[in-house]
Amino acid sequence: MSKFIKNSHGIMGLTLSHIGLFIATGILLAAVGTVIFYNNWQRTEELHAIANSVSMLIQDMDARFFDNITMFQFPNKNYHYTFELSTEYIAMSAKGYWGHDISVKERFIINPWPRDRISNWTTGGDLHTYLNETYGHQGTKDDPLPMANLSEIDNDHETSVLFFALQPLKVRVHAPLYVEKVSIYDDTGGRHDFILVYQSI
Repeated sequence: MSKFIKNSHGIMGLTLSHIGLFIATGILLAAVGTVIFYNNWQRTEELHAIANSVSMLIQDMDARFFDNITMFQFPNKNYHYTFELSTEYIAMSAKGYWGHDISVKERFIINPWPRDRISNWTTGGDLHTYLNETYGHQGTKDDPLPMANLSEIDNDHETSVLFFALQPLKVRVHAPLYVEKVSIYDDTGGRHDFILVYQSI
């Protein structure tokens, strides 16, 4: 037995070294992989939470019985993320660890009307002013809009739906997002509600 202990040309020591190295490498790679997977998963869940908050805010606004406006402030994160919306969905994206792209989509139950700053009007107040200047009526309960003019507003809405389906509104996450319910009344006593989504700056 002593002759095997003194044998310095054996392979047993080398094999045990390699096995130990493989085990240590495996543990290290598993730990790194777990950290990356967890952080990407956590980032994805954070994006889902933001998109869901905006979607729920739009649903809540639609359920109100009167005109209203609410501001949504995007949370600050230690990473850059983007936010885009159309009349159908929200799309968010961010970079994961090691440059992986993370993307999240949330489909709306209630379809909003995105408004950008280059449009004829942006807010509900702007819309009433635009209607008054264009058609001579504000579209309020006391100053209803003729049905013929209302169809033009509906056409404008349909055009926006198509436009933002192809080119979603890019929202700046460092500025507030406003969700507003505005009602337009026609001269037959009908009420037409729109959920506007916009940024004022």
